[in-house]
Amino acid sequence: MLNQKMSILTLFCISTLLMLSACSHALKTTSLPLPTSTEKPTASLEKKLKNIQESTNRVSQDPFLQGLLPQDIARAQASAKKHILPHWSRIMKRSTFVRQRLIDTLVSMHAPLSLQLIPIVESGYQPYALSRTGAMGLWQLMPGTAKHLGIKKNRYIDGRRNVEKSTRAAVTYLQTQYKRFGNWPLAFAAYNMGPYGLAKRLKKTAWTLDNGLENMPVPIETRNYVRQIIGLTALFNMQTISFPDPIPTQVMTLHAPVDLKQLANSSKLPKSLLFRINPGLHYSQYLRHDITIHAPKESLLSLQKQQDFHRPKYIKVKVRSGDSLWKLAHQHHTNVTHLHKLNPKLPRTLKIGMPITVPAYSFARATATSNPLLSQGRRIRYKVHKGDSLWSISRRFGTSTHAISRANQLSKNAIIRPGDRLWILARI
Repeated sequence: MLNQKMSILTLFCISTLLMLSACSHALKTTSLPLPTSTEKPTASLEKKLKNIQESTNRVSQDPFLQGLLPQDIARAQASAKKHILPHWSRIMKRSTFVRQRLIDTLVSMHAPLSLQLIPIVESGYQPYALSRTGAMGLWQLMPGTAKHLGIKKNRYIDGRRNVEKSTRAAVTYLQTQYKRFGNWPLAFAAYNMGPYGLAKRLKKTAWTLDNGLENMPVPIETRNYVRQIIGLTALFNMQTISFPDPIPTQVMTLHAPVDLKQLANSSKLPKSLLFRINPGLHYSQYLRHDITIHAPKESLLSLQKQQDFHRPKYIKVKVRSGDSLWKLAHQHHTNVTHLHKLNPKLPRTLKIGMPITVPAYSFARATATSNPLLSQGRRIRYKVHKGDSLWSISRRFGTSTHAISRANQLSKNAIIRPGDRLWILARI
């Protein structure tokens, strides 16, 4: 019996070493002879050994890990466990709303499926994430990068928060960097710090996988970023971490006018579910434009039936310069008496910016309510970089130069310099 236990222990140790060795470019995966024993291994042990072998094969075949030193993978795993696993329950929950469409996009692009792990490091699978530098979405795309990659933004939808569009753009960018630099760790580094900065550093200090991740000639922040991706990839292939099944969805078109909140309530959908599945939406009401959304498959029929019965009857508009009750009544095909009934606390004198309820069948000046999950005011402490101006910063965060100047008590002609810190009320 003692010999049997020693044999099993020896077998387990050898299999574990095999799993680590398979990750090295210098070694080829080979099957090791099993220690002989007078008794057959138990079924549970056989299953465990099979799982270890399968994990070994996945690790050795994953393109992100090929050619890396075993010690690099081991350190990366430890780092990912320390920094990512404490937040894994939240990440899993967020992933259920968007991951299936992300994976479908990867498959359509013939891209490595391990790319689905990068949004964990970038945004924690939060498509509404906004960084201090203005990066947004699952893939944390900067405005300039997104525009260069063909992602469009208008007053109704933001492509950086759209699951399919942002994934296609980010993966295209990553594949370009992979072709340019020749391996995935450098492609990840280029995604994090920019390809031009990375190329400049590599020109001074050449680097290959043989040199190890610790010796990458990049800033410590970028090195940690690459290490997190490598560590998550190893953990995922070894099934230490796994994702829950995503919510199955189907595309449907909603015809204006539509109030998504009202429609969701009448269809008995969980609060904000439509906005979690469709993070690219700016508003909860679309009064003049049809929209295409993803809806839960199990609720699709209910949403289709309810759409025609729950259109908004009234909307709110904001008073503009030169407006009067008579003018507003005329514009919205009603009369002053009806406006008073809809707005019983309406003062005698209208103030610019004041919201007024009007009939919804006129949409010329409708101001739809916002997506409830979209932050309309986020105070950010921003560090000025070389080349920044108040105008470029205001464009990045969707605000105005006047608002930035007022928040920081600056004059209209104030000069900002690299290193200065500004308070910004970001509006997306």
